Amino acid sequence: MGIIDNYINKRADKKILEKFKNITKNIPDPLNLRSHIKAETLERISKDIGDWREAVENAEDIDNPDREELIMMYRDFVDDYQLFSTMQTRMLKSTSGSFKIMDSDGDIDEEETKKFLDPKGFPLPWFRKFMNIVMLSKFYGYEAIQLGDVIDNKFDWVEKFPEENLIPYYHAILLDYSSGFIKSNLIYIDEEPQSDWVIGVGSKTDLGLINKCAPYIIYKGVFGSWSEHADRFGMPVRVGSTDLRDNERRQNLINMFEAMTGSTYIVKDPSDEIELIEQKGGNDPHNIYGMLIEKCDQAISKIVLSQTGTTDEKAFAGSAGVHSSILNDVITADKLDISTIVNKELIPRMKKLGMISEGKDIYGQWDFSEQIDISKHVDNIQKLAQSGHFITNEEATKKTGYEFDDTIIPTPENKITSMMTKVHNEYKKEFKNG
Repeated sequence: MGIIDNYINKRADKKILEKFKNITKNIPDPLNLRSHIKAETLERISKDIGDWREAVENAEDIDNPDREELIMMYRDFVDDYQLFSTMQTRMLKSTSGSFKIMDSDGDIDEEETKKFLDPKGFPLPWFRKFMNIVMLSKFYGYEAIQLGDVIDNKFDWVEKFPEENLIPYYHAILLDYSSGFIKSNLIYIDEEPQSDWVIGVGSKTDLGLINKCAPYIIYKGVFGSWSEHADRFGMPVRVGSTDLRDNERRQNLINMFEAMTGSTYIVKDPSDEIELIEQKGGNDPHNIYGMLIEKCDQAISKIVLSQTGTTDEKAFAGSAGVHSSILNDVITADKLDISTIVNKELIPRMKKLGMISEGKDIYGQWDFSEQIDISKHVDNIQKLAQSGHFITNEEATKKTGYEFDDTIIPTPENKITSMMTKVHNEYKKEFKNG
C-alpha cells in the first residue's frame, strides 16, 4: 500500500478534516508529497535537434510518458542569456503590481489581505513564491505546487515539485522519476486527500514556452564555431620554417609554439608552401555567425514576450511604443491567469484547511488603474480650473491627499469662458427639470 493509503487507514476522514480546521498546523507528513520525492541530479550534456525531437516525443507519449530527457535539456536551455533575460522580464512584470483581496461588496477585505500581503502591500514570501511557480508553468507547461505548514492562518512555505517527476497528462507525480511510469511509483495529485495540499497549474499537453524556444537555442551552438573561427583567423598564424632534419631539434621548435598561448602555428620546410583559402564574400564572421545568432535571439523574444522592441536596443521610438503596448497585453493576461488560479484553486483550499471561513465570499484581483504621480494630479487640476472647469476642494483632496483652498484652485478669470460655463450649467438645470 502507498503512503496515502496507509495514512487514510490510520485516521478516519472526519479526523483529517478536524485537523485541517486548526488555525496553526503542520502539514501531515504523508501528505507532504514533496518530501517523499527522491532527489536525483540531472545530467547536463550537449544535445542536437534530433535529440530534442526524440525527447519531445517521449514526453508526449500518452502510454508511457517520460519527461526526464526533455527537462534535462530545459535545465541547459534556461542558461541561455536571451531566454533567461526574457523569462525574468515577463515573470517580474507579471508578479509585480497591486494585488488586493476583495469582499463580496467589492471592498478591500483588510483581515483576509493580511494572509497574502504584508502591511506595505507587498506579497508575503509564500505568496510571492506561489505566483512565481504559477508563472513557471508558462515556461515548463505544467507545475505542481506543494502547500506547506500553516502558521497563524498563513502558509509558512510553498514549494514546487521537480518538473522531471511530473506526469501532467494524468495529473500525477513520480516518487522516483528514474523508476518510470508504473502504478506503484505514481500519486495522483487531483485525488483526495492529497489534492487539499497540492495544486496543479498549467496544461496537461503543452510543453511550455521553453520547448518553443528550444530549436533557436540549439542553433546558437554556432557560438563555438565563431570562437574557433576567431582563434584560427582572428590572430596571425605563427609560421616556423626550418631545414633541420634532427627530429629532436625540430620537436623543440614545436614545443616552443605549444608553450605560447594564442593562435595557430605551422612548422614547415622552407620550400613548403601553405595557402589559407577563404570563401569570397563570406569571410566576415558576423555575416556567418552573428546574423544567425541575432535572428535566434529575436525569435526567442517574440516567443516569450510576443515582440522584440523592448529588448532590441535599435528599436525606433514609434515601433517601440507599439511593442511596449503588446508586452503590456501579455503581462495583463498573465496577471489575470494568476488571479484565476488564486480564486479557483488557492482560496478554496485555504477554506478547506480552515484558514478562511467557508462563509466568506472573497476573491483576489489586480489593480489595473493607472498610477499618476501627485504632482501630475496637481498640475492637471490647475489646468482644468484655468480652462473653465470648476474643481471642488473635496475632489482635489481625494485625488492628491492634500487639502486645498480657493487660492490654490482658482476660478477661471476669462469672463467669456465663465459666462459660457454658466449658460451651459443653466441649460443642464432646465433639461433636468423639464
